[in-house]
Amino acid sequence: MASESQSLNLQTTDAALATAAAAVSTTRPAAVERFAQRLAGHNLPRFEIQLPDGAIHVLGGSPAAVRDDDAEPVRFRLRALNRTGLAAVLSFDEPRAAEAFIDGDLDVDGDFLAALDLRQFFSDRHPFHSLWRFAPALLHGQLKTDAGAIPRHYDYGDDFYFAFLDKDVRLYSQALYRSESETLEQAARNKLEYIVDACRLEAGSRVIDVGAGWGSFAKFAAARGVDVTMLTLAARQFEYLQQQANQAGLPGCLRAIRENIYAFEPRERYDAVVLLGVMEHLPDYEKLMARFDGLVKPNGFVYMDFSAIRKKFNISSVVYRHVFPGNHSPVALADLLQAVSRSSFEPIALCNDRHSYYLTLRAWALNLEAARGHLVETFGQRTFRLFQLYLWATAHDFGRTGALESYRLVLQKSTGHDSAYVGLRTQEEY
Repeated sequence: MASESQSLNLQTTDAALATAAAAVSTTRPAAVERFAQRLAGHNLPRFEIQLPDGAIHVLGGSPAAVRDDDAEPVRFRLRALNRTGLAAVLSFDEPRAAEAFIDGDLDVDGDFLAALDLRQFFSDRHPFHSLWRFAPALLHGQLKTDAGAIPRHYDYGDDFYFAFLDKDVRLYSQALYRSESETLEQAARNKLEYIVDACRLEAGSRVIDVGAGWGSFAKFAAARGVDVTMLTLAARQFEYLQQQANQAGLPGCLRAIRENIYAFEPRERYDAVVLLGVMEHLPDYEKLMARFDGLVKPNGFVYMDFSAIRKKFNISSVVYRHVFPGNHSPVALADLLQAVSRSSFEPIALCNDRHSYYLTLRAWALNLEAARGHLVETFGQRTFRLFQLYLWATAHDFGRTGALESYRLVLQKSTGHDSAYVGLRTQEEY
């Protein structure tokens, strides 16, 4: 594990990047030449690679920039702090390089998003690990697997997440930006307002909040008189939600239950079910739609927002090894819509939130870095670096490459009912 002085600092200034400029070498050793050849012919920002002996070599940028130090600024410096870090870079293996960063053997100064442009040159071919992540669900069943796997991401501790989430409602899914100038807090409220409006919720409405997080939607809706049942599998979140339910003092009732949606058996049906950033944990869409049918009243609603990918389960092995264990996957939108078409629900709204999710993740990452000292001291440098890499890498997928997409989808249980009851209450665009 790297020391505090070795760890990543994304707030590095141009002056700091210029430190040790005298060590910049024009003679490339074999390791650097191999790296340069891998990158040859691609349009990359100008950057530096620093070897364990301290020597710095300039790569990327235009040919003129390589000859003239002032022609193009250096965007970032990739630092191999020891032989392990250098070997990870030269392996061109994405999980190996990611783990070297998490462990403090590899570091980045400067523009992290620009540094992540290098991902295109790294491979991620680990078929055994890819298949093994499905084994627990096959051997022990999905409910038991979820009970063990899902809380592993959410039980780091409330204070850890509160350090980077918005300071208002603690929303752990994409916010909804109407403009880039909006704060994270305003964008979070925008989305909660959209959900209440789209699902036609009002005083006396009854809602299930699946994977309720820290009660961001539940408290927002309860303040408007909506009764919300909050489901979670994470022990620490359940304790927090119980406390919130007991102390809320809101017009609507809050109830916290530690249960899987498939095992939850209420006596009555609900006006709506909402899932904020939870669909990634529920990959069996046919089974899920059948469950919604049993939970929602006629003409009731299902709201969901999620990250999406064109091919189901086609995600980085770093994610399922270190971030979301088990058979977690961004949603395959086409597969989900096929399942909807075979259900009693019909889609009434589909909105693309890719840029909003990018802006959300960027804000989270900057908040995380601002709280670095406290988080490293309290939770350890490895946990800090894991989330720093995860937040910036996911922002890169949304903002730079489109490897990840993001959507809001609203469904209504209206098949067989009069069209006058179908659709959003407002046509206002978000």
